[in-house]
Amino acid sequence: MTERSADKALDASGLERSINRLAVERGALFDKAGATFGLSAVDQQRLSGIERELDECFLARRRLRAERDARRFDGDLPFRGRFARREAAS
Repeated sequence: MTERSADKALDASGLERSINRLAVERGALFDKAGATFGLSAVDQQRLSGIERELDECFLARRRLRAERDARRFDGDLPFRGRFARREAAS
């Protein structure tokens, strides 16, 4: 494993840990809201912050997957070149 791929693997695992931690905290706030018929202003602000952080984590996860898929499809470039030549000859 190269240094760059090791860094990305650590980023991906750290990202998953963050998502799990935030999801648990969000669930706890929802449970609290159900038990007390709502949230205090402080808890509501925290819930908004958690949802914003989750959105950022999911965007980062999508970026990592897109980078991985782009590398996977880079191996198909010779095929794309062959099709491009066929289209140019037409």
